[in-house]
Amino acid sequence: MLGKGLLKGMRVTFKTFFHKKETLQYPEEKLTMPARFRGGELDLNTEKCIACGLCKMACPNHVIEITTAMDDAKKRHLKSYVYHSGLCLYCNFCVEACPTKAISWDKNYENSRYFRDELDVDCLAIAKQKLTKTISADDKASGEKDNTLKGGILDE
Repeated sequence: MLGKGLLKGMRVTFKTFFHKKETLQYPEEKLTMPARFRGGELDLNTEKCIACGLCKMACPNHVIEITTAMDDAKKRHLKSYVYHSGLCLYCNFCVEACPTKAISWDKNYENSRYFRDELDVDCLAIAKQKLTKTISADDKASGEKDNTLKGGILDE
C-alpha cells in the first residue's frame, strides 16, 4: 500500500505541473488591474472638471482640498486640487459624485512613500504635466512627419 500514496501524490504533482503559473515575478512582471479597481491615486481630467466641489463634499474623511477662482464670465476654474492619499478610505464616493466623470482611479498600485508629506498629491500639477507631455509628443510626431515630407519633396 505504500505505492498507492506515492501514486496519488505524483498524480497531483503532474496535474498541477502543466497548469498556468499562479505567481508573478513582482518587480519585473506587474498585475493588470481590472476596470473597477479602487486604489492608487486620483486621476484628474482638467478639461472635464467644472470645479463644482461635489467630490470634496462627498468624501467622508475630507481628503480632497479644492481651491477655485471665478473668471469674468462667472465661471469657476480650479486653482488647486490636493488629494491626501494617506487619509483616503478608497470608498469611491468622490468618483461617483462627480457629474462630469472628471476624476477616476489610476491603475498604479505602488503607493509606498518614505515620508508622510509625499502622500499629499497635487492632482492639478500632475494633470498639467501629463498635458504638456502629450502636447510635446504630438509636436514631435507632427515634426517628424513634416521632415519626412520635406525630405521626400527635396529628394524628388
